[in-house]
Amino acid sequence: MPMPWKIFYSYSHKDAEFRDRLGIYLTPLKQQNKISEWHDRKIEPGADWEKEISAELDAAHLILLLVSEDFLASEYCFGVEIERALARLKRGEVKVIPILLKPCLWEESRFSQLNIIPRDAKPIISWASREDAFADVANEIKKLISESSPPSAQASPESEKGYRFAASLDLVRGQVRSYARLYEKTRQRMPPSNERTARMGQIFGQMRSLALASYPLLDELAKSPSPGERLAAVAILQVFANEQSLPFLVELVRKEKPFVEYHAIKALEFAVGALDAREHPQLLEAIHTAQAALNSAGAGPNTDRQKVLRDAEQQLRSIIASLAAPEGKYD
Repeated sequence: MPMPWKIFYSYSHKDAEFRDRLGIYLTPLKQQNKISEWHDRKIEPGADWEKEISAELDAAHLILLLVSEDFLASEYCFGVEIERALARLKRGEVKVIPILLKPCLWEESRFSQLNIIPRDAKPIISWASREDAFADVANEIKKLISESSPPSAQASPESEKGYRFAASLDLVRGQVRSYARLYEKTRQRMPPSNERTARMGQIFGQMRSLALASYPLLDELAKSPSPGERLAAVAILQVFANEQSLPFLVELVRKEKPFVEYHAIKALEFAVGALDAREHPQLLEAIHTAQAALNSAGAGPNTDRQKVLRDAEQQLRSIIASLAAPEGKYD
């Protein structure tokens, strides 16, 4: 007989009733041995729950994300489980289907590029008949497993190397996001003060210490809706200058809070001594645009941000002038 699809439910415990209800609609597929299901309520008392969840995540052929506001707010679901699911999806080892239970900002999530069900991304609770909504979801799952075989996790030596790299990157990503959340909580919960600024500075320093390991995540972090993750991208750009990232830094100067704004400006300053001479015109333009943004925001000429930009411009103009001088006969 064909191998049954192993289904893993990723969900918030507040949505357990939806998981149970969907399981009822999938019962015919279980009875025909076309699927088997697993969720964390099957963990035995006293068992290592984290180890079991990890093993089932790695063994699953199909991961169902039961999406709601509580799911998106769950650090474990939205962090560990989704990251593992998307990493395996990228390697072709698993299928991932988001199922929209309730209205929420799923479009801002890391899985927003995936096809979400029910049809037309209409949340289950918004249907006139929930029975019709669950039937629609069950039919989409039936269609998937009827038209294809379970993905294989058998890896070649090259894909095994890729797996190890992806697993290592997942660890780095998790640590970066931990610092990002810590920054956001610090900014939100502590009143403006020197103590808050110092604490955020410590967190930023920890982000910078990961710059070498987190560089492959630069584009992902820069495009993130999370202010803390965008700050982590700035930390990378204070260690690795990147001409393609200049518009991103300028945009932060335009729109972000002063702390992030200041470090984006410091990244522009770092780029002065790090970018290739062919990229100096773009960098000079970026500095001028950042200065204009500060002026529009009413930042006085004696603020730290304005001073850093002025120093960066002077240093860059000096470098440009020295490189434009006639060639000498020097060793």
